[in-house]
Amino acid sequence: MRRPIVITIGWRAKLQPIVAKRDGALDALILKAHARDDRIALVTLYTQAADLARDVDRECFFLTYAHIYALELGHPSRESLHARLSALGRE
Repeated sequence: MRRPIVITIGWRAKLQPIVAKRDGALDALILKAHARDDRIALVTLYTQAADLARDVDRECFFLTYAHIYALELGHPSRESLHARLSALGRE
């Protein structure tokens, strides 16, 4: 059985997989990339998580993390990630 990740939003904690219930593999890859501090992988994985997000708030959450890591690395996707966030009003 998968162990959930705790995401704190305001004063409440929600016990649920970080990406989606149906995609535990992506959750595991994100956790492994964090454990290895593999920021290049995190850009890709968080972008994939944004693509799979069930609503715009989740999409922007993942895009923000992808964008932060992309900025730190000077990653080529930083401009497209910024454009997606801007288009969603989350610059």
